[in-house]
Amino acid sequence: MTTILSGYATLHGALRAAERRWLRHLDAALCARQLSPDQWSMLCNLSSETGITMSELANRSQLAPSSATRHADCLAERGLIFRVAAEEDRRRILIGLSRLGAELVAAVRAEEEIAERQLQAKIGVRRFAELKRVLELVAEA
Repeated sequence: MTTILSGYATLHGALRAAERRWLRHLDAALCARQLSPDQWSMLCNLSSETGITMSELANRSQLAPSSATRHADCLAERGLIFRVAAEEDRRRILIGLSRLGAELVAAVRAEEEIAERQLQAKIGVRRFAELKRVLELVAEA
């Protein structure tokens, strides 16, 4: 027997719907910068100070390694990320945000923060904090 909550038969359905609706808040910002949600996820998981491996980036971004590699190639062509050999093992390639990539992330994050403040105003500060806490628990489970 399936219990339907708020029109969604499963937790998966509710989470997917929430993610898609949330991404609509960022759609204009991402489209204006010719970024897909997956590319945005990758950029959000990078730093301009230290690089990480492609497998670590794929894992953090919740992407298949082949998809992450394809997106990284596109981001590198646009000059948004850097690839550099690790000092301790020159065979390992580390990826990080270029200066241009860091500027782009800052600009989109500013728009994302506006959307977050709007949601926080709509549902309240305590419920917003609880939502983030519960989603972190779900992600860790």
